[in-house]
Amino acid sequence: MRSTNYGDAYGRSGPFSAYGSYGPQLGMQPPTAYHMGDVGMPTYPAGRAHDSVPLVVGQGGLPPTTILAPRRPSTQKADTESCADEGCPDENDDAEDKAGNQDLSWTFLGVNFKPLLPLALALSTVAGAICMLLFQIPLLSRATSTNEVALSAAFCVLYGITLGFMTWCSFADPGQVRKTRNLDRNAMDIEEGMPRRAHRSWQYPRPIRRYDHYCKWLNNVIGLLNHREFVLMLFGLLLIGVLGLVIDLWLAILIAQKGFMESEIIVALHLAYSVALLAIDWPICRIHLGLVSRNELAQEWKKNENYVANNTTLGDNIPVEELDDEEYNELFDKEAFVYDKTRNPFDHGCPTNCFNFWCKPRWSSDAKGEF
Repeated sequence: MRSTNYGDAYGRSGPFSAYGSYGPQLGMQPPTAYHMGDVGMPTYPAGRAHDSVPLVVGQGGLPPTTILAPRRPSTQKADTESCADEGCPDENDDAEDKAGNQDLSWTFLGVNFKPLLPLALALSTVAGAICMLLFQIPLLSRATSTNEVALSAAFCVLYGITLGFMTWCSFADPGQVRKTRNLDRNAMDIEEGMPRRAHRSWQYPRPIRRYDHYCKWLNNVIGLLNHREFVLMLFGLLLIGVLGLVIDLWLAILIAQKGFMESEIIVALHLAYSVALLAIDWPICRIHLGLVSRNELAQEWKKNENYVANNTTLGDNIPVEELDDEEYNELFDKEAFVYDKTRNPFDHGCPTNCFNFWCKPRWSSDAKGEF
């Protein structure tokens, strides 16, 4: 069992620590949809590792034979850990067990604060906007003879757009696989073939197209239909933090020079908010800028699907998932995993990747997110 302590947003080693524990799992295969066969039996694509599933086989007068398909422990463990990262309970647990399945990394004094993260993000953004509009901007305008109305209007637009994207990412359907009606199979709703890069999530009944990750700050999945808005929200928060930091430092200097002592507490509090916002948002922004430039999804990145290691006991350019546990942990701690573009069939170079991310149509009825 790999024992590396994962420290960044999605469980990889490095200087990022914004999201929490999202560990890379070894042995996970791209998710694949199950379909109903013509005789009503579930069929599984070739090579799909799944739990032991009884398949009934019979010919003529022979009694039916039950065959147990092999179980792949590493895949099952990886699926369980991925589910745990999203905060989802085991679907076989009872309601009492589900209520007790919590992320201990956000538990303090016996209280789980993880469900409060979306509320904390929204309220802190609104509180920062009120403070900026009612205090920082008027004080800055008086001290520098700047048009207060113009400054207030600009910040209202910035905060409004950012909060709008935040709301959309929190409540919008991230892009579930569409359903079709097939009346030839007992009038059941059958999922379309699972698109590449789709993934199941505990929050939705159907897989999410172009699944990127589950965001605990928004309590929603980021997928085909809200991924761009998520990145724009990150940019908006980053701009809010940078502008807030610059204005707060400027006001702090003015207060020190002119002796506005009664203003020190408010400026200090907003300065602390700006610093905290940048400390959380900038690492996440940096991660996603890299992912977009490589056309790599966070789900693929955290599982090291496109990474190799050199100077291993097996040689150079060895896929990460082929390393044994001890060597994996050693190289992981040294940040020795190297991105291999040839392993990512969706990486067409930074310019094309960025164009596809921002300009590729996503809302058409046949969009599958396979780009």
